[in-house]
Amino acid sequence: MKHLMYLLYQRKEKILILLVGLFFGMLLGIFLAPVKNGVTIGSYNGNNNNKKKEEEEEFNRDLAMEMGELR
Repeated sequence: MKHLMYLLYQRKEKILILLVGLFFGMLLGIFLAPVKNGVTIGSYNGNNNNKKKEEEEEFNRDLAMEMGELR
């Protein structure tokens, strides 16, 4: 079998066959990979500016109440 491979193909053809197989395998893997949570584009790092403003206002109200109690 090894001898037949050397007789049938030149070095460039062997490299081409390997590259085609590699890229076909990568393409097949991309399409057959399971998508569990769907595909999303973006960052969900928990940064929510609206919540931050509300929490800051609540903190300021609480601080003002505490300062009023201390006086």
